[in-house]
Amino acid sequence: MNENKKMFLRIGILVAVLLFIFFSMYQMLYPEWINVLIFVVFLIVSEGFVFALYMDYRKNYHNTLDKDKASFIKAGLKFSEYGSRIDPLVSEIERLNSELDQRDAQIAMMSSYSLQGIILIDSKKNIIYSNAKGNELLHLVESKNTSFIAQIRYAYIKEQIERTFLNNESISKEYLINHKNLSIKTVPSGKKEDLHVLLLIDDLSEKIRLETVKKDFFSYAGHELKTPITILKGYADLIYNNIISGEEAHLAAGKMIEQSDYMNAFVDDMLMLSRLETFTDIPLQKVDLKKTLLDTLSNYEHEILKKEIVLNVYAEDVVMDADSVDIQKLFKNMIENAIKYNVEKGSIEIRLEKHTNQIIFMIKDSGLGIPFEDINRVFERFYRVNQLRKIPGTGLGLSIVKHIVNKYSGHINVESEVNKFTKFTIIL
Repeated sequence: MNENKKMFLRIGILVAVLLFIFFSMYQMLYPEWINVLIFVVFLIVSEGFVFALYMDYRKNYHNTLDKDKASFIKAGLKFSEYGSRIDPLVSEIERLNSELDQRDAQIAMMSSYSLQGIILIDSKKNIIYSNAKGNELLHLVESKNTSFIAQIRYAYIKEQIERTFLNNESISKEYLINHKNLSIKTVPSGKKEDLHVLLLIDDLSEKIRLETVKKDFFSYAGHELKTPITILKGYADLIYNNIISGEEAHLAAGKMIEQSDYMNAFVDDMLMLSRLETFTDIPLQKVDLKKTLLDTLSNYEHEILKKEIVLNVYAEDVVMDADSVDIQKLFKNMIENAIKYNVEKGSIEIRLEKHTNQIIFMIKDSGLGIPFEDINRVFERFYRVNQLRKIPGTGLGLSIVKHIVNKYSGHINVESEVNKFTKFTIIL
């Protein structure tokens, strides 16, 4: 039974109850048998009236419902007709959106591999795109506010962007930000009423470092070669002009040979550094580290005996894939330094071991040691500790060692105490 039927049923019951109450009270006041007949007639008439109202309501309700259904069906047919026309348009829009999404993904992927930071700002001065490099170099602030003023930290960059918006011209400037030399170019794009600004950010730190290294290299190289060349020329002039002869000429020739050997060693070291820095693909081979170490030590037997150095060597049988020239140069420089900067009757301890997948080479001497403030700089090319400058050397040995260790993804550690010891530990 639906709600409408229930409503009319309640009305009928209510009318019957009211009539019953009224005639009951009337019968109590005027008791007549005719009252019962009158009550029945009134009840039938009242209930018939309620029933007639219900039937009229039902007829009107169904007529309205039929009209609504007809309207709905008619509207549905029209919608279906329009829908058949709209479907191709919707499909085309979806296809275009899909293509745009793919293009956006491709642009994002390509820009993510770019070494250049890229940030795009729209005419409302909101950042609408920035790649990972741009976020990293400018340390953009994470914020719901996309305005470049809220996200870019540095006032001088904001000022450069504002000038580009104002003057509609490209501006290039260099800044030092977080110890990095950044070149920032702001490029305007579009019409004045819809002007966009593109930020192109380049990290020049490595380029500037290489230029500095190159400049220092030529400066140091010129300085290091100038002295031996001057000495050679001086002795050659003395001999050529017969100013010295006999024993003096013999001694001068010895000095000339020493300076020639120094220059030869210097050039060899520079060529070695150049070779290591280019990382040329030279085929690796199985290198017997123990044999290479012992062969290198035998080449310095005379110097070790001359200084009366006590040598303690422990070497395990270790083989690794490497360039034999690299390993020879590494052992040569480390052993040569341990002898050169050692004291008379000092000691050298050498250990070559293999632990699991690591090769450990340790060399410790009882020599002059390295001051604490110089330890972090001993691997710089041409850098020499002040107290050791009088001892002959190219200043490139430890730099070469560092490059070799890096080439094989290794690590080198230095421990030292002045006038007590110096210990190098290399892990490959």
